Amino acid sequence: MPIYFVGMGPSLKYLSLKALEALSKADLIIVDSYTSIVPDFSIEGLKKAIGYRPVEVITASREELEGKSIGRLIELAREKNVALLVPGDPFIATTHDAIRVEALKAGVRVEVIHGVSIYSMAPSATGLQAYKFGKMITLVYPRGSVPCSIIDAIYDNYSRDLHTLLLFDIKLEEGLVMRINEAVNVLLSLEQHCRGVRSLGGMIGVLIAGLGTSDQFIKSDLLEKLKDYSNAPLPQSLVIVAKLHPMELEALYYQCGLPKDLYDCLSSSLKRLIK
Repeated sequence: MPIYFVGMGPSLKYLSLKALEALSKADLIIVDSYTSIVPDFSIEGLKKAIGYRPVEVITASREELEGKSIGRLIELAREKNVALLVPGDPFIATTHDAIRVEALKAGVRVEVIHGVSIYSMAPSATGLQAYKFGKMITLVYPRGSVPCSIIDAIYDNYSRDLHTLLLFDIKLEEGLVMRINEAVNVLLSLEQHCRGVRSLGGMIGVLIAGLGTSDQFIKSDLLEKLKDYSNAPLPQSLVIVAKLHPMELEALYYQCGLPKDLYDCLSSSLKRLIK
């Protein structure tokens, strides 16, 4: 019996034909409920998508898919077809790598059905060029030691003219879902602590909210001003923009609502550089 790792994408509507085929074979579907938010997800909606066939569907918290729970999951997969349904693409983040590795060690067959990920959707939705993105970062709520590596990675990307995609911390079991206002405050606080400056607030950012849903909202502005959009749909993420290609600048203005004064300023700077 296999374990299917099935990517859901940002919405149930993004389930591929291959994903639906795998889910239709499953005796047990375990839904990852903690790595991201899928606004339109419901067990009833999932059952409708796979034709209301007899199948057990459960949602799982982090502790139910990590540590000792992995062994229990693998034992289940020896007896029945198990599908782990994951928001986005199953392995863009490292969350479920341990399950895959332990399953393979135990001789359990693994099949991966990829889903649409923010990793590819963010460039497409914003008009920023995919090959100009650097290291992707998860921005976490600071606890204990200060994660200066986050600021170092942003500056490293920026120094190489690469944009930075930041995914926001989600801890549903604690009732925490980071929004843009919190994210900017965390970034500025980290920057102050780690570098003694607060320059990021004056950089251009792109807020990506509810990506792939009917409520999708995208807005480009100075990071400090993006804090005004904290009530945008969830989940939210952020791109910190580095050096722009002229076509990228046009995309930020026409697709992402970059204010005209910023557009005019950046356009003049690019024209001077081209000359």
